[in-house]
Formats: sequence, C-alpha cells, structure tokens
Amino acid sequence: MSLRLRAVLITGIALVLLWGAAAGWMLRGAEANLERTLDGRLAMSARMVAGLLERTALSPHSTPADFADAVQVGGGEGIECEIRTLRGEILARTTSGAHRGFDALPAGFTTRDVQGEQWRIYVLNAGGYQITTADRLDQRTQLVRDLLSAVGVPFLVALFGGLVALWIGIGRGLSPLNGLRQQLRARQIDDTTPLAVAHAPAELRTVLDAMNGLLERLSRTLSSQRAFTDAAAHELRTPLTVIDTHLQVARLSEGDDAQASLSNAEEGVKRLRHTLDQMAILARTEAPVAPADRCESVLESVTGVIMQIDHTAPGRLRLSTTGTDAAAPMPRSMLETAVRNLVDNAMRYSPHAIEVDVHVEHAHHRCRIDIADRGPGLSPEQVAQIGRRFWRGDQGRQRQDGAGLGISIVRAILERFGGTLNLKPRPDGGLVAELVIPLASDAQGCTSR
Repeated sequence: MSLRLRAVLITGIALVLLWGAAAGWMLRGAEANLERTLDGRLAMSARMVAGLLERTALSPHSTPADFADAVQVGGGEGIECEIRTLRGEILARTTSGAHRGFDALPAGFTTRDVQGEQWRIYVLNAGGYQITTADRLDQRTQLVRDLLSAVGVPFLVALFGGLVALWIGIGRGLSPLNGLRQQLRARQIDDTTPLAVAHAPAELRTVLDAMNGLLERLSRTLSSQRAFTDAAAHELRTPLTVIDTHLQVARLSEGDDAQASLSNAEEGVKRLRHTLDQMAILARTEAPVAPADRCESVLESVTGVIMQIDHTAPGRLRLSTTGTDAAAPMPRSMLETAVRNLVDNAMRYSPHAIEVDVHVEHAHHRCRIDIADRGPGLSPEQVAQIGRRFWRGDQGRQRQDGAGLGISIVRAILERFGGTLNLKPRPDGGLVAELVIPLASDAQGCTSR
C-alpha cells in the first residue's frame, strides 16, 4: 500500500469514526431538545386556548343544552386539540377523530396508543375547562429524520470532498519524492555526488541529508578501498619480484649461491604469506561477528596471546594485572588479534634482551591494556603517519617481515567496538601502546590471576 493511499485511508477512517461519534452525540442531544421543544409547544398551545376561553361569554357551568353541538375545526396532519368542560361535555375539537382516545387522561404529559398510533398528549385543567393538545409521535420522528438528513448530507459531501482534496494534496506533496526516485534510478553505480531535490519539504530534507551523509561516507570508503588496493598491489609486487629474482639466480647458480637464493626466496614467500594473512584479518574486522565468538574474560584472552608468543620468544614478555577481570563486548578473536599485533610490534622494535611489559587494568567499566617496549619510540612525523595501511616505521626495527597493517587492524577493531588506541612515549625511552576497551555491563567478574 502506498503512503498516499495509506494516509487517505487513515484520515478517512478517523474522520468517519470521530465525526460519526460526534454526530451521534449531537443527534441524541438534538432529539432530546426537540422533544422538550415540542412538549413546550403543546403546553403553550393549551395555555393559549385557556386564555382565549377566559374572554368568552360562555360559562363552563352552563347547562348541557348550551352544548348541543360541539365546535368542529380542521386540524393539521398529526395535530389534535380538544376542549371539554369538567363535567365531560365537549366544547370544541379537531375533526380527525383521534380525540376518542383522549378520555379520562390525567393532567400533564402522557404518551398513549390511539387507534394504532402513538400520540404525545398534554392535558391542562384551567378556568373550569379541560384542554387537551396532542402530537403524533411519527411526525416527531420524521422531523428528527429531516434534521439528520439536513445535517448528514453536507457532512458526507464535506467528507468525500476533503478526502479527494487530501488525495490531490498528498500527491503534490510527494512529488519531490518522485523526483528523488527518478534521480536514484538514473544514477550510475559509482556516482556518489550529493542528491538535490528542488523545493523539498522539511521531512524530505532530513532524509536527503542522511542519504548525502551516507554517500559521503561511501565515497570515502570507496576512495580508501581504491587506495588500499593500489597499496596492496604495490606491497605484494615487491616480495613477488624478490622471489622471482632469487629463483632466477638459483636457477643459474649452483652450490651455496643457489641455496642462499632459495633461502631468500623462502623468506619472501613468508613475508608474502604474512602480508596476505594480515589483509585477511583486516577484512574480517568488517565482517559479521559469530555469536559463539564471545569474550568472557579479557585477562584470559591476553594470557592466551602471551602464552602463544612465549613459545617462539620465551622470557620476552612480562604480564601484570590490577582490578577484577570481566567480559568484553568485542569478540575474543578480535581482542586477541589487537593484542597480538601490538605485542608483535613492541617485540619487533625492542632489543632482543629487553623484556616487553604488558599490564592489564580493570576499572570504571573499562579495561586498559598497556604494552610498553624499550624501542626507539616515535617521532612527531611518525605519529602523524602511523596507522596508515602498509606504512612501516623502519627506524630501530629488529625484523623486516612486517606488512605495515598491524596498527591499522588494531584501530579498525577498536573503532568498530568503541575502544581507543593511544601511543605515547615511555619514560626512559620506548613507546607505550595504551589499548582501552569497554567492558560488558552484564558480565560477571572473576578474580585476576
């Protein structure tokens, strides 16, 4: 169902229900007021007749011979009037014949069935006379129906006319949306220029702003992806060229020279594999998270990374903790990847005989992991460059197998899950990588080990 039809239907149903309820309430009140008004008319007619009789020369105590013939007058349709003496003699009446059911009535208002018809009757005893006036109830009902028709027909005309006007107005109001639809259909797949709609209403301008913001982010992402692809192609071309060169040398050499070339080619393959692994990890930082990959313990994840690295470089890492361990909202695999990359960087830039300190602190619904090395640190120029994909700070590196993606991966993980990474100088030389992550609010804490 279109928005236009939905709005018209909702408005029409709301109007019918509201106006129907209002019309019912008004009709009920109008009917009650009409009943009071018509009853008042009967009473007023009777009092008027009584006033006229007071001025006549005929006395209500006259003998019956004086009333040999009652005065017959023509009455209107559904209207009756009768004048009697208190002894029961009829002085005047209408000619319809309904007065035959008006005998022995009490004073005041009554409703009686006369000859198969309902009548509203008023009896007044005044000046020695009994004056009876009556209305037929079906005439009153017809009057109410006429009133309802007089009110209902303009209401229906206004209702349907209003719905037609609403249909046309909504169609004109949605015309900017049709313009936006045509723009989107005609747009090329790589066109990320902002959208513009002339005379857009305020509601559509907010949508346009949101869509243009999305297009701007998409443009930056596409630009970043193109830059990443170019850098990746360049980065992969270098080890492939090295491998190809060493294999050609090995093909033309013999003995130790051939073995050295094959060894160098093998190192190039390792570097290429490491680069591809890092690129795969970087791609996984933007992939959906598996429900089973939950981090129930930050300290357990950090300890697992240190134990893995300690097998290849025993005694290089020193772990300390403060506070109470807790769970983290980020997946365990991504937390371990971030810690592993920072520890690997610290070990790559630190002398072989120097330990790398890892400190885990839990406090105030967050966890801070400090990884401190004794390397050369970073210059202001390097601080501005670090985090760029495939950028490496070669000063003081102990190994040349890095791909320049480690810090990029860490920052991508932290940005996705609300963490931060701060790099600051370490007293007495070196660098401290401070990784701050939020803790799960509903996580149950466990004692630090």
